Amino acid sequence: MTPSRAEKRIAVADATGALRALLTKPATTSSLAAPALAKAASAALGADVAVMTGDCLLAGPAPAGPGGQRVDCANATLRWCSPQQPSSAVTTLLRQGCAWLAAALAIDAVREQAQQAGEEMNALRDVVGQLLTVRDLDQVLLSIADRTLHLLESDICGVMLVDGDEVAMKSCVGNRAVETARLRMSRGQGVAGLVFLTGEPSKVDDYLADETISHDFMSLAEKEETLSALAVPLRLQGEFIGVLEVWRRRPSVFTDRDVQRMVTLADFVTITIDNARLNDRQANAVEQLKETRDALERQVSVLKRSSSLQQKLLATVLSGVGLPAIARTVATELDCRIGIYGPEGNLVAACGGRSLTSKLPATAATRTTPGRHRVTLTDGSTATAWLQPIYADGDQVGSAAIIPAEHSAEMMDVIVGQVAMACSLTLLREHAASRARAEELEQLLWDLLQGSVEHRIAARTRAKQLNVALRGQLRVLYGRIDNLEEIAAESGWDTSQTDRVRREVLRRFRAVDTHHVVALSALRGNLITGIAVNVDRTAVKDLVGELATALRGDWPELRATWGASRAHEDVVDLPSALNEAKTALAAARRLGGENAFLYEELGIVRLLLGSGDDPDLQTFVDELTGPLVAYDRENNGALVRTLRAFFDANCSQRVAAERLFVHYKTLRYRLEQIKQLTGLDLARHEDRVRADFALRLLQVTRPLEDPEDAAAG
Repeated sequence: MTPSRAEKRIAVADATGALRALLTKPATTSSLAAPALAKAASAALGADVAVMTGDCLLAGPAPAGPGGQRVDCANATLRWCSPQQPSSAVTTLLRQGCAWLAAALAIDAVREQAQQAGEEMNALRDVVGQLLTVRDLDQVLLSIADRTLHLLESDICGVMLVDGDEVAMKSCVGNRAVETARLRMSRGQGVAGLVFLTGEPSKVDDYLADETISHDFMSLAEKEETLSALAVPLRLQGEFIGVLEVWRRRPSVFTDRDVQRMVTLADFVTITIDNARLNDRQANAVEQLKETRDALERQVSVLKRSSSLQQKLLATVLSGVGLPAIARTVATELDCRIGIYGPEGNLVAACGGRSLTSKLPATAATRTTPGRHRVTLTDGSTATAWLQPIYADGDQVGSAAIIPAEHSAEMMDVIVGQVAMACSLTLLREHAASRARAEELEQLLWDLLQGSVEHRIAARTRAKQLNVALRGQLRVLYGRIDNLEEIAAESGWDTSQTDRVRREVLRRFRAVDTHHVVALSALRGNLITGIAVNVDRTAVKDLVGELATALRGDWPELRATWGASRAHEDVVDLPSALNEAKTALAAARRLGGENAFLYEELGIVRLLLGSGDDPDLQTFVDELTGPLVAYDRENNGALVRTLRAFFDANCSQRVAAERLFVHYKTLRYRLEQIKQLTGLDLARHEDRVRADFALRLLQVTRPLEDPEDAAAG
């Protein structure tokens, strides 16, 4: 049965009333409001109504096409298909319905924003909470990169901090290339460099195509396949400290909301970094305080132990019992092994503590570097020893070596110094007595060489009292250090260092005298003077040669020349011996050579270099012709005349024999006798010159005597 018009009007009125009643209710959510509005509007219009927001269908059937009727308000739309136009009252209600739905949509949007804000806040709270639990700075930076990567839904994240004029990558996650973890950017380079330059956030949507950034890192971007990037500054109390940057490998656009989220996170990040730095400083301060406390405790322990040892060492030194007692004191007090070495590196005192044997090295280096060293023991094993040089009067006179049982390095550094000091005091005490004796011996030497006859005789008596043997053949050795001043100037030595080298040369001279043939020796400036007893020519040269070898080891360029006198029987003749040694030294300096020049081997040279007051002509003549004259006198011989004839015949034995009216074999026999008596080898040119010159001087010194008369007597 078809409803009547009245019934239709009643139905429309009821539907319109239902729509009006719906609109009086508060809009809650669009999911509830849209279906209710679609139902009420369809009833009021008598047609199916589609409820939409933009192009999105919220309720009702989908619109058939672009035709039909519609009502819009805000972002809500009602669409339907009907040939009849609704009344103005219904149209008004439909517009109100759109506004009512728009209110519901707005409520949904606000609710969604609130929910998103809450979720974001929760996410930030979670990130910040996790960051604040980390204390180590490196771990903080790694956590920051990891949390930011996930919060910004990115593929790579890096934290860069200011390093001079650049920002340097300190932590990076998600990267594929090693170069990304080592990034360093100057102002204006890349996205981070742009933030470094401007101090403002920066982003790019397509890294390879963007023209606002430099192209310095395009190849790296291709390797990492990055497309978009977002970077924000890190500021701490207004100071720019770095950049936080994320990259995405997928096509995407960082929104303003992403930027705001990143900026908010950066604020928390700077606080976290500051906290980590403060924590590191606090941890370092605590560690330093602990180390300082431990160091003070160790120092107190060292002071107590070293003070006790020092008192015992001083008591040992004052008792005057020597170096062995010092070694026993140290070994007993510290339960260690100790060796004390002399200036030549030989072991002079040792003690093994509680062990039966010390097993210390038998020798040590003459030049010791203070500190800890590995040493080889007598049984072939090695051990750690503390070495310390021992000084007395400015010179190193030995060294001390200690092998501890269980003592700290600080303790041993102090103890080995105390031991060296105790040894120095002991040696200084011994050296004081030695110095007094050395000064007395030096004065004795100069009295013998330069004193009057009375002083020389008195000096001979003093020599006996000092147990200095001066009996036998006496030679004066006279040496000069030639180029010490030049070496000192080149090496930058001061006066004390130069004097130390001079004393060391004298000490080496005495050290190479292993047979103790030099009874007295002394140093004046660069001159070394000594008196040798019962030493032949070869021994003198060997002694000087050994000294040159010993000096060459430390000072390869140092040169010394030496002269030696003839052998003399009496100390009264020592001043003459000194003059002879000076003459020999003058010859050595002029003719060169490191071996000693002996006065008796100088020949004519000694006449040329002799002093004007004592030309020594007669001595020269007597040395060469004296044995011949004596032989001729005692044996009625003719050796002097034969030698003269030999030279007059231009050294021809045949011509000389004819002139002497003797057989040439007789002449040869006489020449052999001359060689045996004088040591002259007439086959050598030098010996012939000496003999010829001596014969001529014999004629000059005895002009009124014929050589034959002189020989006859």
